[in-house]
Amino acid sequence: MKIMFKWGLAVAGLLLVASCTSFELEGLTYSNNEPGVEALGDFTVEVWAHEFLGAPGGVNLFNVTANEMNGPIRDAIEKEIENRSGDAAINVKVLYEATFLNILANAVTFGIYAPATAIITGTVVTYN
Repeated sequence: MKIMFKWGLAVAGLLLVASCTSFELEGLTYSNNEPGVEALGDFTVEVWAHEFLGAPGGVNLFNVTANEMNGPIRDAIEKEIENRSGDAAINVKVLYEATFLNILANAVTFGIYAPATAIITGTVVTYN
């Protein structure tokens, strides 16, 4: 029993060391007070993440679905810009989190399914 526990602990440690987490976004603009722009309004959007082989809101084993959020987040920001007839989004912030239910779903599936939520906030602006 002790040997199985030690082996299990060693395998779990090896998986944690071998895995990594990454979250990549491309094409975002960040500015506190950019001159020549008019703020059209703030936005907050939630995007649901369906990831696999990892932990919700964190580590993905072998990064199988680590970059899957790039497109949906970019699309959500572009939709907010379009809805307000703006030119860009500034002060963009992305919070990637997992709730208790996300963690429970991950535990029940033994780490196969790892749902999470990305909360995106920012300000839509138009150029003067």
